[in-house]
Amino acid sequence: MIQLDLKDKKILAALDQNARESNSLIAKQLKLSKNIINYRINQLEQAGIIKSYRAIIDFSKTNTTYIRVYLDLYEFHPEKEPELIQHLLKESTTSFIAKTVGSWDLVIYFSVTHLTQFSNQWSKFLEKFRYLIKEYNTSIIIKDLLFPKSYLLENKQDTTPMILERGTSEPVEIDAIDRQILSLLGQNARLPLTDIAQSVNLGSMAIIYRIKQLQKNKIILGYRVELDFTKLGYEYYKVDLELQDTKIISQLFHHCKAHPNVTSVTKAISDNIDFEFDIEVQNFDTFLQFMGQLKSLFPQAIRDYKYLKYVDILKNH
Repeated sequence: MIQLDLKDKKILAALDQNARESNSLIAKQLKLSKNIINYRINQLEQAGIIKSYRAIIDFSKTNTTYIRVYLDLYEFHPEKEPELIQHLLKESTTSFIAKTVGSWDLVIYFSVTHLTQFSNQWSKFLEKFRYLIKEYNTSIIIKDLLFPKSYLLENKQDTTPMILERGTSEPVEIDAIDRQILSLLGQNARLPLTDIAQSVNLGSMAIIYRIKQLQKNKIILGYRVELDFTKLGYEYYKVDLELQDTKIISQLFHHCKAHPNVTSVTKAISDNIDFEFDIEVQNFDTFLQFMGQLKSLFPQAIRDYKYLKYVDILKNH
């Protein structure tokens, strides 16, 4: 764990709100010099607290479907697990892979243009590794809502304007150059315009126009910073609720939205999961306290819940 002062936390909060903001504007916003902002961001990157910057793209507008798979692996073939992971890492359609503890051992997100593509890849994967898998759960992601990391500044005020919602939109026609720009900004949201222009062989003014159009059409929803939560002294949990009464979903959402440690809510087509959210807290006791309060707020409405704790994020595109 690395101790941060208030200036560092304010810089991280500003980058969490808009990771593509220039250092000059962040300096003006925080009433600090540009040199201080440059130095501190560089130090946060070198310390590994800032892992990356990425554009938040509405996958539904690019005709992309996310399939999430939870895996529970047998314990008697631990030497084969690296082979399974390497296979997944090499798959071009895997956009997110994480080692976890709790109800599941691995979480994988597949990014595909149609379900047949996933079905074919998944069948081949099972042919090779089914003997290692005790249980798996497959979900189709319909929508997710990404909240700002309000806990950075212990901020509990209404952050509705900063919530990024993706999914459930109609696809928008974009060309190959736009897709290249999205790919580049998805890997590094702070990539200079000149570098983007060189990569796609266009002028900087054309890149500015295209990015503005992608933002106007809400294909690019915003830009966020990816942090190493462990170095901030936090643990990252995903919670899947099975509800007795689904009428409370709206209330659950508003409760999660108002909590500074809840970072997202996801809607998916999945067996026995009625509501799911991600939360970053300081330790397991704090997590249990949150879940205890949740069950107290909604007595007899939560039938059961499963959780997993992220241990190591192996891939995130």
